[in-house]
Amino acid sequence: SETDRAALRLTEAITRVPDGHVSDEDYDAAAAVLTPDQVSAVAWLATVMNAFNRVAITSRYPVGN
Repeated sequence: SETDRAALRLTEAITRVPDGHVSDEDYDAAAAVLTPDQVSAVAWLATVMNAFNRVAITSRYPVGN
């Protein structure tokens, strides 16, 4: 759905953050479809998952089967 695509685009932008911030284009695309609460939820979920993944990679946490 359009909502799913907007959430995924924002999540990918948050994960990459190539220039130190999410581009206005990526943020505006999400904000055009998602409510402010949804934008906030996507941002928090992406941030938490990225933090967990970075800790897991750094500590060499084994991937389960």
